[in-house]
Amino acid sequence: MMRVRTVAENYEPLVATTEFDDPLNPDVVHLHLTDGINASSGRFDVTWTTKRYYRYHYTEGDSFNYRYDCHPRIELPDTHFHEPPHAAHDDAVPSCIEVQPVRLVTLAVLQLWRDTAETGDLRLLQQPNPP
Repeated sequence: MMRVRTVAENYEPLVATTEFDDPLNPDVVHLHLTDGINASSGRFDVTWTTKRYYRYHYTEGDSFNYRYDCHPRIELPDTHFHEPPHAAHDDAVPSCIEVQPVRLVTLAVLQLWRDTAETGDLRLLQQPNPP
């Protein structure tokens, strides 16, 4: 998760602050953004496990959420996307993100967010040719 934080701070200028939920034993890194898709700001809550599973949950409060996940699912590929606005368990579809290294996944997630924030086009969260 330290790598996620470093990549976000170095490559996305709209990441205003970052913080771990617990500095000594973190489970989540929070990436606070100074812009949003439907609001004036947003936040990614990111988790990576030792099994290389991840969760990039984007939120603008209760009204707008989506999530890129990588973990086993019976009916879907391990990498899947929970669609906005609720990111519910039953609205998952295969993810457009096919890369696996922490740095590349983080860059892809941030680029998909930026493309969507700049245009307002939610279809860009799942591009056919991911970054």
